[in-house]
Amino acid sequence: MKNNQWKEILNKCFGHEKDERWNAVAMLLIFAFFLGILIFMLRQNGTTPTLENPKNTPSPTPISTASPSDTNVNQEENLGSHEINYSYLYTFTLNDTKETITGKRLDQKEIFTLINQTGSSDYARVSDNYLKKENEVYHLVEIPSRNLIYANLDPLIAALEELTPDINSNQYTYYVPTSILLTAYHKDLGLIDSNHTLNTIVITRNDTTIEAIDVDYSSLSTLISGTNNQYTIHMEFNHVGTTKNFTISF
Repeated sequence: MKNNQWKEILNKCFGHEKDERWNAVAMLLIFAFFLGILIFMLRQNGTTPTLENPKNTPSPTPISTASPSDTNVNQEENLGSHEINYSYLYTFTLNDTKETITGKRLDQKEIFTLINQTGSSDYARVSDNYLKKENEVYHLVEIPSRNLIYANLDPLIAALEELTPDINSNQYTYYVPTSILLTAYHKDLGLIDSNHTLNTIVITRNDTTIEAIDVDYSSLSTLISGTNNQYTIHMEFNHVGTTKNFTISF
């Protein structure tokens, strides 16, 4: 094409007396040219744009909470990260005498307050060691109450796994031979239950969470003490899987 013809076309596209139709066609061609260059560069860099979410991008999932008797890892404010994680309120009644223990447990450590007729005191338990809180510091002590023997639920849960409960809605009732409880809690006493007595345990559940345990250990207590006793325990559980971590200062 001759120079005069190019000048005429350019004048129609961009000159002072440009033709609107020619100008629109020229601008469209220029836009298409630059768009083609942009797409080519993006493909060369491996970043082809898309409006859809990448197929391998995981979607957010809700945080789950753990269950009471079996809800680990020591992170100060990480909730639900412990294998055992719950708060509790225990009421022990031996004949007409009551004792209350309220506290919380994370794995193998607990802090709790023991309340009875003589007053209240703060304690902690780390594995099998008991500590009393005095002047904001814990000191090693002997077990502060014999009721705490039965506050350890691990032997009880292990014993119940071998038994079949009667189920009524969300309540599971177990009739536990005294001999099994002697093996679980008092093997060192060497006692034998020749009368084959039973003790009643009722567990109230909510889905997979234990809400309460009601225990009648009268037969066990009578055998151990040699006198006729009425011994019951009511246990309530809450903040299962969401109890916050805590520090025990020695």
